[in-house]
Amino acid sequence: AAFAALGTDDAILEEMVAFTAEASFLVSRAADTSISLFPASLNDHKNGILATSVAPANLPDAIVAAGQNAVRKLAEALNVTGLLALETFITKDNRLLFNEIAPRPHNSFHWTIEGCASSQFTQLIRAVAGMPLGSTKCYGQWQMDNLLGEDMTRLDALAKTEGLHLHLYGKAEAKTGRKMGHTNRQIKDPA
Repeated sequence: AAFAALGTDDAILEEMVAFTAEASFLVSRAADTSISLFPASLNDHKNGILATSVAPANLPDAIVAAGQNAVRKLAEALNVTGLLALETFITKDNRLLFNEIAPRPHNSFHWTIEGCASSQFTQLIRAVAGMPLGSTKCYGQWQMDNLLGEDMTRLDALAKTEGLHLHLYGKAEAKTGRKMGHTNRQIKDPA
């Protein structure tokens, strides 16, 4: 009956996983196989859409090391030239469970535009153009907030907010739940 309701025999059944947090890890890998890792992002989703990312994530060193090691190994195994993002769930017992991978710039690392010496976009260009990878040194702690269609009425106020970097994607029509842009702001000065 369940398959009839779906209209297909093809399905994947996933167990519900209790997790305490979601984190993303990003690696840039050049054609010469050199690697550069970004600080981890801690993510918060609302209604299935990324709402906020904070980085560097306040996570135990062992979790960050495990996530960065995993994304590096994946990039090497897949022979990636460019970027590879790994989204993970963190369980109550501090295990990382893979959620998905993305071989492209990732929404949870848009904070790197202002927050790192080389943003994810700059690193992608460097990797595919055969240039040396840049530094992913982070300038303090940053927060990225997605702007959805329903947030567009706040643009004037956001544009006037000191220290807030506003990025709009140039989409013609604002729809509820549609990503229209994001903001970045430094929430902690460099140590």
